[in-house]
Amino acid sequence: MVRAHAMHPRSVLTSLALSIPIVVVALACSRDEASADATDEAQPPDLGDAAPGEGGSTDPFAGIEALHPEPWAAWPVEYVDPEVFAGWRISPTTGKYERREALRLRVDAGAFVLAIADGKVIAVEAGAGEDPGEAPLFVTVDHGQGIESRLGPLSEVGVHPHLPVTRGTQLGLAAGRGLELSVSVDGVAIDPLLALRQPLYRWPAQLRRLPAGAL
Repeated sequence: MVRAHAMHPRSVLTSLALSIPIVVVALACSRDEASADATDEAQPPDLGDAAPGEGGSTDPFAGIEALHPEPWAAWPVEYVDPEVFAGWRISPTTGKYERREALRLRVDAGAFVLAIADGKVIAVEAGAGEDPGEAPLFVTVDHGQGIESRLGPLSEVGVHPHLPVTRGTQLGLAAGRGLELSVSVDGVAIDPLLALRQPLYRWPAQLRRLPAGAL
């Protein structure tokens, strides 16, 4: 029969004193490992030298193309050769200041004349003070939002009032070696170059017509 020997209280305290540091060290190691795992999960993956477009680019704008707004209008002739610009000038006949509202382009007689933008023909009329039966014709197109363009003189016209047209639609044939383009907004003449070179939203007169937050 084996007799169990009772441990001395001092021996029990000594054993506990030796085991406590081991437990503390084990807990500290476990805590360090858990912290390291959490840090690894929080850091983004190393993308290395992956090629752009394959998920390896860190550029937030990768794959986004730049916005290139297209001009709202186009030139009314195929070959552009400006002769006289709209605006203030000294008259070659009177020597006084005068304001031209139309842009004059050099063209060949019989050249195709095109609509500068989408719209609807609202008038086909002879020049002011001319005989309607023999005078060259002018075509006026309503482009909406109070914008109108007027082209002439034309020897022949291939459109009629109330006819919808798109940008580049043939309106007629140039009557001579000069073609005049006038553009107005709400009845006020503007430089036609503003319509030909700038997007529509760049016009200050149109800002009030755009919906809130459109710019």
